[in-house]
Amino acid sequence: MKPYIQLVIRKQWLQYVLLLIIIGAALSLLYAGQKMASQNFKIPIAIQDMSHSNDSKQLIKHISDTRFVSVKSISADDIYIDDAVKKKEAMISLQIPKDFDKRLAENRLKSSIQLYGRDDFIGNIALEIVSRSLYEQQIPHIIQEHLDKNHHHQSIDKIKEAYKNNTPTSKFKNVAIHSSANHSLSISLIFAWVLMISAIQIVLHQRLKQNAPLGRLLQFNHSRLKLYGTYIVTHTCLLLFVMMMIQWLMHQPLSLFFYAKSFAVIFIYEWGIASLLFKVNTLSHRLFMAIVWSIVIAILFISIQM
Repeated sequence: MKPYIQLVIRKQWLQYVLLLIIIGAALSLLYAGQKMASQNFKIPIAIQDMSHSNDSKQLIKHISDTRFVSVKSISADDIYIDDAVKKKEAMISLQIPKDFDKRLAENRLKSSIQLYGRDDFIGNIALEIVSRSLYEQQIPHIIQEHLDKNHHHQSIDKIKEAYKNNTPTSKFKNVAIHSSANHSLSISLIFAWVLMISAIQIVLHQRLKQNAPLGRLLQFNHSRLKLYGTYIVTHTCLLLFVMMMIQWLMHQPLSLFFYAKSFAVIFIYEWGIASLLFKVNTLSHRLFMAIVWSIVIAILFISIQM
């Protein structure tokens, strides 16, 4: 096996490095595109803070920390806060009154916040986000009022601290973090992209396609099996390593069953690439067929992992 390892791995080490760099660049491009898309899909909410109290700042922070929400500040001099909605600059615009902290402490927030919004699906989502944020901020004060009625007075700071410490974490989040999944559509889509990019190995390893030396090498018994096997196993392990890195970066534990299915698909993929590399003479034909083969296997990979 030493001649095959020497030919396929040691003399081609730079090509493997270039392949990893190209895959890394492609994944970085995909990540940048996803970031730009998530920015474009944010729900804009315009807020005019007339209170400038700690409670109003906490409310604004709670809303802005919500995923897929961007907060736009409205100047205190603006009289018509609904202009942001009319100009389609925001899905909802709201005004926090000057006495917001006092009303919050007295549980008198009903009809105190001036709010304008679009009457559509996204507008309703934005309204639910604001309502939930207000409710979260009211809970400690509701608890304090209940304790006062039962003659168990506690300071609002202690109630907030106890509420924060005793709020249970989401079981869905716990399951997502600690359980290994047999399926992952997000990782499958990303790795399908990796498979299509990996077709570039046809170009990177074109020096392996030298008919005269290959003809002499393939005269020995089982030489074709050893050559193909070395190439396929090396690239399969390389792509599995890339998959493990993707899984680690995305914090999505995957089961051995997922990796077993992936190994089988990658092995078949690399068998096709190796066949094209060593059998098809024209580079342009090899590259075209490799791209088509990569697309077919990528679709198959997504279908199997769904």
